[in-house]
Amino acid sequence: MFEWLLVVAIVIAGLAWYLQYRRRQARALARRELPGLDVLARRYARGEIDRDEYLQKRGDILGYPEVPEGPV
Repeated sequence: MFEWLLVVAIVIAGLAWYLQYRRRQARALARRELPGLDVLARRYARGEIDRDEYLQKRGDILGYPEVPEGPV
């Protein structure tokens, strides 16, 4: 009985460690992507680029597909 409880506790601890590890990886990845968006937002706020250019560059950074121009 004790062995079974020990195995379950080890599995739960391993799962908790893995989930925490993945969450830290996701946060680190998000921090690496933000500087480009921050620079872009500052340029837009200062008026260096217009709205269309901002949205196009933001889509490029985030990996969105290109939005066609003109009426649909």
